[in-house]
Amino acid sequence: MIARLVPLEALRGERHFRWRGGDVSRVEALSDSVFALAITLLILSTEVPKNYEEFRAMLEGLPAFAASFALFVLLWYYHFQFHRRFGLENLYTVFLNVCLLFLILVYVYPAKFLFTALSDGLLFGRERYFPVQLMLFYSSGVVGIFLLYTLMYLHAYKHREVLGLNDVEVHMTRATIREHLIHTGVGVASVLLAMGGLGKLSGLIYLLVGPLQGVNGWLSGRAVRSGRVAA
Repeated sequence: MIARLVPLEALRGERHFRWRGGDVSRVEALSDSVFALAITLLILSTEVPKNYEEFRAMLEGLPAFAASFALFVLLWYYHFQFHRRFGLENLYTVFLNVCLLFLILVYVYPAKFLFTALSDGLLFGRERYFPVQLMLFYSSGVVGIFLLYTLMYLHAYKHREVLGLNDVEVHMTRATIREHLIHTGVGVASVLLAMGGLGKLSGLIYLLVGPLQGVNGWLSGRAVRSGRVAA
């Protein structure tokens, strides 16, 4: 069987987007430390088991931990991708990064508590107190975090000529802005529903994220693959 050759650019980053970030900057190093701290806080919230019953309880908490871990890895990747794509380090970008890192640390416990409540209810059939304020805190964090990602990408888009983005990269930047706006918009809707006392509906609305992101990704990818947007 003849191995299918993969372009070197795809192995180093993205096939259709030239990464302009050079060596890891001080901003990226600080951000990596904060994301690592956030994941550490998730781990520290679980006590070391002293007997089998506590060990079993810890195992039952693994789905919630896995979901929280996956969420923060996704948030880290969005941050990593932005800095690799554009390499921006001006004062405005640093300010947005600092605000983002603050929200990441504040977001740890609401996310862990929410996923724990969902895991207990869906997987183990245990009813837990699920205050509507929890969805309000969680969704406010979603709005704040993805609004900052949107502002970061809008800043890069504003300077697309200085950065030397080609047509495909401009198209992909717009698609990523829409991606973050989808998260932000669903988060805003969840906040409004939570403020109206509709706690369950404010959580169920997040089911819209997958289909909306799928459509956005499909439309964006089709335009690139069909050649309607050329480098």
